[in-house]
Amino acid sequence: MGSENDVLLDVKDLHKAFSLKGGGFLRRTVGYIRAVDGVSFSVARGETVGVVGESGCGKTTLGRCIVRIYQPTSGEIALYLGDRSLAVHQLRREDSRLFRSSVQMIFQDPYSSLDQHMNILSLVGEPLLVNGIARGKEIEERVAEMIRRVGLHIEHLRRFPHSFSGGQRQRISIARALIVNPKLLIADEPVSALDASIQAQILNLLIDLQQEFNLSYLFITHNMSVIRYVSDRIVVMYAGKLVEMAPKEVLLTEPRHPYTEALLSSVPRVSRRDGVRTVTYGEPPDLLHLPPGCVFHPRCRYAQGICKEEQPKLRPIGLGRFVSCHLADDLQLWGVQSSPRPMSLS
Repeated sequence: MGSENDVLLDVKDLHKAFSLKGGGFLRRTVGYIRAVDGVSFSVARGETVGVVGESGCGKTTLGRCIVRIYQPTSGEIALYLGDRSLAVHQLRREDSRLFRSSVQMIFQDPYSSLDQHMNILSLVGEPLLVNGIARGKEIEERVAEMIRRVGLHIEHLRRFPHSFSGGQRQRISIARALIVNPKLLIADEPVSALDASIQAQILNLLIDLQQEFNLSYLFITHNMSVIRYVSDRIVVMYAGKLVEMAPKEVLLTEPRHPYTEALLSSVPRVSRRDGVRTVTYGEPPDLLHLPPGCVFHPRCRYAQGICKEEQPKLRPIGLGRFVSCHLADDLQLWGVQSSPRPMSLS
């Protein structure tokens, strides 16, 4: 993590709650689902921050709040662009175009994220037109160059999405996100719908493009092997809360939260020396009726009395890491042997 001057995105105490309506004519609100509950972190320039957790932990909602698909319930999101800073959580209309050209998102499903009635030239070129960046022949020239950079061919420009494979469609989505030269790219499960061999190709492409365009990534996934491959720092979420955050090498080898240990036990191993596998029983909690105390305690094999009564706070514990666990200073948890480039993603 760099200095404060290196910070591109800063998220503070972010909350997003969805109201749950009851039956009947009046459709009254009967409760709130806290999908994101007090999450704080930052992303530095040129950094990849991985957000990982089980399905339903709130990681996708977090990304959609940052990109303004969802309006946060409370909290602050700041984007620092040189001498300009944007308050994303209360973005002014005159700043909308600058924000759209600075932050882009790659969605999970390459089959539904592309309009089937538009050819590739129109799909990739539309952001240039909407944001007033280019028009006419210049759009086609820029799109052709970007299509080549993501590994496709210029003859693909007049084709429609149905004629491409899943991996090719995701390359088109990446080209559409990069065409406006953003600073931050939010990738929401960008390879989960692809075959393992294609996953590696797309991940390698994203790494190469990051170096070429000096991009920052917020990489959202449930797959610890993918996070291990691409991230510089890792944010672990559970039931809407941030439970651990640390540099990759530190978190992978020495986790300090029991839920992180459980996630790491799912990473494929090449030898018995790479740690032991632990079993986490039970299911993620109902976000409408969260348990008292630590939200993970009903599934935690280390839980003590305090865990059932008092909610832990996210606190620093050295080495650039933060953890939300009463017992973090005393537990000896199993991690995995980390390497910058694992041999396999499967």
